[in-house]
Amino acid sequence: MLLDIVILPPVSVRRRLGKLASHLNHQYPARYVVDNKKLIPHISLYHFYTLPKCLPLVEAVVKKILSNIRPFSIKGALLKKGRYSIGLEIQKSKFIKRLNSAVLLQYAPLRTRSMPSTFEYKMTRQVKQAIKNYGTVGTVINYEPHITLLADFKLSRVKEKGSVGTYPVNFRANEIAITEVNKWYQVTRILKRFRV
Repeated sequence: MLLDIVILPPVSVRRRLGKLASHLNHQYPARYVVDNKKLIPHISLYHFYTLPKCLPLVEAVVKKILSNIRPFSIKGALLKKGRYSIGLEIQKSKFIKRLNSAVLLQYAPLRTRSMPSTFEYKMTRQVKQAIKNYGTVGTVINYEPHITLLADFKLSRVKEKGSVGTYPVNFRANEIAITEVNKWYQVTRILKRFRV
C-alpha cells in the first residue's frame, strides 16, 4: 500500500483550501483536484510503500515521534505552479525540517519497495541515492513543504512554471496522520490520526 505520513491542517483550513483548489481548476484544468472531498489537503512528510501487515508498526513509530513534539505554527502564502501541479508553499521552519528528517529516519526501514515514479526525474547520483535509501525523491531531496491543490494538468499550455498569486494560510498544527495516497501521491484516505 502507498502511504504518506502527513501534517493534517484543521478542518476549517482544509475546507478553504478545497474551495480554492476547485476555483483554480477552472483556470488550470487538472486530473487531480484536492477538493477536500475525494482528495484531502495535507503537508507530506514521507511517502513510502509498505504492506498492510506493517500498519501496527507504522502506528507505533508515529507515537514514538510525537512523544517529543508539541503543536507548532504553519504559515504559507505563495501559490506556485510547477510543471505538473499547483501548490501552496509552506514556510520552511527548522522545526518542520527536523520533523521531516525524523520521519524519514524512522520510516525508511519499514518500506518494502519504491514509490511509483510519475514525475520526470533526472537520474543524478543524488536521485539514485534517495531512491535507494528512501524509495522516493519528493520528500527527501531539498524538502519543500507545501500543500498540493492541483496535480496532473490536462492541458500542456499550463505547464510553464511560476507564481499564480497568494493565499495566506496560518494555523496551529496539532494533528499528524497516517494516510493512503494514489499514484500521484495525493491523500485519498486518512487511516489514523494522532494529536500532537
